Amino acid sequence: MKRKLIEASQDYLIVCDNQNCNYKIINESKEPFVDTVQYVNKPCPLCGENLLTESDYLLSLKLQNVVNWINKYFSWLTIFSFSNKKTSIYMHVHNGIKVTSKEDH
Repeated sequence: MKRKLIEASQDYLIVCDNQNCNYKIINESKEPFVDTVQYVNKPCPLCGENLLTESDYLLSLKLQNVVNWINKYFSWLTIFSFSNKKTSIYMHVHNGIKVTSKEDH
C-alpha cells in the first residue's frame, strides 16, 4: 500500500459548534472523510443550534478534496522520508477552517 503524505482520520462525525454545548457524534467507522450531509441544517439535540451549516459542509468537502489531491500528486515525496515522525493537527470547520496542534487541543 502506498504511503500517503497526509494521513487523515475523523474522530467525530459532528461536533456542535456552540461552545456551551458538548454534543458530539463519534465516528464509529474510523474512516476519514465520512459524508455528513444528513446533518446539514439539523438542530442539535442538546442545545437546538444548527449542527452543520451548508457553507461549513461545502468547506469541509473542499478540504477533503485538497487533502485527496495532495495525496494523489505528492505522496511520491514519502520515498525520501526515512523518518516515521508524525505531526498531528486538529482541524475544525466552522466559519472557516481552524487548525491547532493535537497537543494544544
